[in-house]
Amino acid sequence: MLKYFVLGTTLWLVFGCAPTEEVTDATGVKQDRPNIVLIVADDLGYTDLGAFGGEISTPNLDQLANNGVRLTNFHTSASCAPTRAMLLTGTDNHIAGMGSQGTLVTPQQAKHRAYQNRLLPEVPTFTESLQKAGYRTYMAGKWHLGYVQESRPAARGFDHSFALMQGGAGHFDDTELFADYGATWLEDDEPVVLPTDFYSSDFLVETLKKYISGTPSEQPYFAYLSFTAPHWPLQAPATSIAKYKGVYDAGWDLLRAKRMAGAQAVGVVPIDAEAVDFEASMVPWNALNELEKADAVARMKVYAAMVDRLDENVGLLLKHIEARGELDNTVFIFLSDNGAEGHDMESPTRHGEWLTENFDNSVNNIGTKTSYVALKTAWARATAAPFRDSKSKVSEGGIRVPAFFSLPNQAGNGGGRIDSAYMRVMDLGETILELAQGEPNAQSMGRSLLPRWRGGVAPYAEDEVIAFEVYGRRGAQRGPWKILLQEPPYGTSEWQLYNLDRDLGEQEDLSDEHPKIRTALIAAWTEYAREVGVVLPEIPPRY
Repeated sequence: MLKYFVLGTTLWLVFGCAPTEEVTDATGVKQDRPNIVLIVADDLGYTDLGAFGGEISTPNLDQLANNGVRLTNFHTSASCAPTRAMLLTGTDNHIAGMGSQGTLVTPQQAKHRAYQNRLLPEVPTFTESLQKAGYRTYMAGKWHLGYVQESRPAARGFDHSFALMQGGAGHFDDTELFADYGATWLEDDEPVVLPTDFYSSDFLVETLKKYISGTPSEQPYFAYLSFTAPHWPLQAPATSIAKYKGVYDAGWDLLRAKRMAGAQAVGVVPIDAEAVDFEASMVPWNALNELEKADAVARMKVYAAMVDRLDENVGLLLKHIEARGELDNTVFIFLSDNGAEGHDMESPTRHGEWLTENFDNSVNNIGTKTSYVALKTAWARATAAPFRDSKSKVSEGGIRVPAFFSLPNQAGNGGGRIDSAYMRVMDLGETILELAQGEPNAQSMGRSLLPRWRGGVAPYAEDEVIAFEVYGRRGAQRGPWKILLQEPPYGTSEWQLYNLDRDLGEQEDLSDEHPKIRTALIAAWTEYAREVGVVLPEIPPRY
C-alpha cells in the first residue's frame, strides 16, 4: 500500500539544556528533559511578525524566532479545528474525526466517522503520552475539538486547562461568535464566569503562569498556549490600538508591497519571488471613498493591536519562566493555525438581525467591547503577500503559516537559521514525544523532526506525496509540484498544477505542459481520500 501524508507542519527541539528531570534511557545513560511551551496564534498572517517581515511590534516573538530557527515551508490545514486535530493526534484530520468543522459539516458527511466534529476517543493525543511519561500538562485558550465529555481537554491529556470550547468568542467577555453559537469557557471541565476585567490574551497568559507555578520543581511540564487572537471579532485595549495611529492610512496595496519586501529582506521569502499583486476578490485601495477607507484603516489598526498585545503577553510568560530559573531549559514552539481570515464575517446571511441589534460598528467604535468586525479580504491578502488566498483555502495563503522553534543554549546550535524544508503540523506530537523520552504514538502519521534539528536530512523526501482536503477543497504535493482543486472564485473546479519552486503564488497552471505529473498526483490524492475517509460535501462550501 502506498503511504500518503496530510497537510500540517510544526516544530523542533533540544539537546544540551540544563536539567529539569533526569531519566535513564535503555543503555543506562541519563538524559535531560526540557519544559516545552507550544504557542498557537489564531488566524495570524504569514508576514505579521517582525521576524517574518511585518511592521507590527512583536519584539518578544521576534527574539525567540531570530535566536531560534524560522520555518518557511511549514503547513497546517486551512481551518482551525482540522489543524488542531492534526496537532494533538499526529494524524490526518479525517482520521481524528475533524474532516470539517461546526455547521460546515453537511448532512451526508455527518453520517461518517471522519466528520464527527470532535476528537474521536479511540485516536490518542500526544499529551496523553506526555502524562504517562511524567510530564505535567497544561493548556489555556481555544479548544474547538468537541464539547462532549470524552473530547474535552481533561479527557485528552491535560492536567489543568482553561478552555474556550467553541471556535471563537468576544475578547473582552463571553460574547458568542454567532447568534445561538455559544461561548463556553471551562476550567478543569467546570464552567467558569469570566472576570469583569477579562481580555483574552491577558487572561490566558496569567492563567498559564498560575498553572506553571504549581509544577513541582523536579517535574517537567508541557504548556499549550492557544491564543484566541487575532481571530475575529477584532477587539483590543484602546492603549494597544493607539500605537497604530496613522500606520495603515496608505492602504492595503502599499502594505502588501511593504510586507513582500520585508519578508524578502529577512529571508523568509526568496528574493526572486513575485508577489501575488491582485485577485478578483480584492478592490484597489484608491477605489474606496473616504468613509470606506476610514472603516478599513480602523479594522487593520485593531488587528495589529491584537497581535501586538499577544506578543506583550508572550513577553510576560517569558519573564515568569525566567524568574523560575527555567528559561535555559525550555523549548518554545510557535505557529499560526492557518492563514489570516479574509471572509466577510458580518454579512446578513450569516447573522440576520443579530449583529445590527447588538453591536455598534461605527468607525470610532471599532475595536471596543461593543463592536463586531472582521479583517476582510484585502488586508488578509496583504498579510500573505507571496501567496494566493487566505484562510479556509488550500492554496498556500491558507495553509503555509509563520512558524519557528527556539531551543535553550542555541549558540552554535543553529540559532538564527532559516529552514525551508517542508514540514507539517502533525509532525509536532512525535517530535515532542521524542524530546520528552515518551512512547511514540503508534497511530501517528507524523514523524519526529528532531533528526533534522541535529543536522540531518529533510523530514520528507522529494518523491513523497502529501495530500489534504477540507470543505471539498483538495490538494496534493510531491516535492515542488502541487495540484489544487477549488471552486470559483478560488479555482476552476478542475485540478490545476503548479511548481512552487518558481511560482509561490500558484499563478501559472502547468497542467497542459506536464499532464503525467498532474495525472499521477490526482491518482495519489484519490488513494489518500479513500484511505482517510474523505466524503466530499454534497452542497457548495459556505466558507
